[in-house]
Amino acid sequence: MGKIRYIALTSDQPEHVSLFYKAYFGMTELAISNDGDISLTDGYFNLTIFKRRLALREFEPRTNIGFNRLGLQVESIEELKKRYLAFNPRGIIVDEPEGPHYGSIRIHDPEFMPISVSESGFGVESSEPRMPRLLHVALNAFYPSEVMSFYQTVFGIRPLSKANAHRVEVGRPNRFMGDGTVNLAIHAFYADYAGHEGCYGVNHIGFMVRDWKKITAEIGRQYHAAPRPDNRPYEDSRVEDPDGNKIDIGETKGWEVDDGVWVNAQAA
Repeated sequence: MGKIRYIALTSDQPEHVSLFYKAYFGMTELAISNDGDISLTDGYFNLTIFKRRLALREFEPRTNIGFNRLGLQVESIEELKKRYLAFNPRGIIVDEPEGPHYGSIRIHDPEFMPISVSESGFGVESSEPRMPRLLHVALNAFYPSEVMSFYQTVFGIRPLSKANAHRVEVGRPNRFMGDGTVNLAIHAFYADYAGHEGCYGVNHIGFMVRDWKKITAEIGRQYHAAPRPDNRPYEDSRVEDPDGNKIDIGETKGWEVDDGVWVNAQAA
């Protein structure tokens, strides 16, 4: 099974954004490039903040401020390529630039959103997450079921049966998956239900913490931060980083990381 272990975002102020993740979520620096790209880790994820610049346009179709893509670790890139091309014979595979800020290759989901792929864990030597830990990634897609089928077929990530059955029952297109460590939510971009905040591609990420009220209050002194509605099954609050990227914070509710397997701060 593939493991979600990488998030890339683009910023005009990588140093400032990196200080936010260090201060509030305990992330540490993995590497910094001559161009100002900064990679951080929580002990499991590689969170890379790319400095927006003209040169990025030669490789990145999108260079807007915000989350850009996720990445997965796999056991064999060659086997991954076979599954990918069986799923989509016209699938585009490109080599990524070398270094700690990238994976080895890049493929694309059915809506042509980029995905970085690595066999080496994106430069993170440890595979043991610590607290706070990043364990939730949410996407916005036009066709969530098709995107879920892609991640299941190509990467072996498992759908969450109870969560998905409930969404089917109430007529919502949202779908949920887990790789055993990380929860992946795939929400519809076009949606009119309460609380939906559209942002196509990687919509937001989520951290598990020990004291969500304290961290939310501290972030709220400088940035947007607010508790989530009581009917939300996962996160306790939502905050924004200096660039306005949305981050869910969980402690008491937790996230389902595999079918029927929940993790909260007490079990993390």
